[in-house]
Amino acid sequence: MGPEDVATLERMHAPASPERQALAQLTGQELDADASDAEVLAALVHAGREAVTQQVAATGYAAWAAEMDDEDRAYRTARRGWDRDSEADGGTRA
Repeated sequence: MGPEDVATLERMHAPASPERQALAQLTGQELDADASDAEVLAALVHAGREAVTQQVAATGYAAWAAEMDDEDRAYRTARRGWDRDSEADGGTRA
């Protein structure tokens, strides 16, 4: 780890630090007040992994949407209408 990483890790040990609060928002979990370096680093890895997973999903969806042609869009539009009609009649269509 470089000096910036060490400084950030040190700030993460202060419960009221903006970095620690942001990490809690990203992970959905508050670290214990006496969290170890390993616990802080594990939370950072978790947050990073989630961010990467979300980016991959968004990029994949954007690529998929960009590849759709007019026929694909027309089919999806028609299918959504058919699905709505099926839900309206209690799902009795086959």
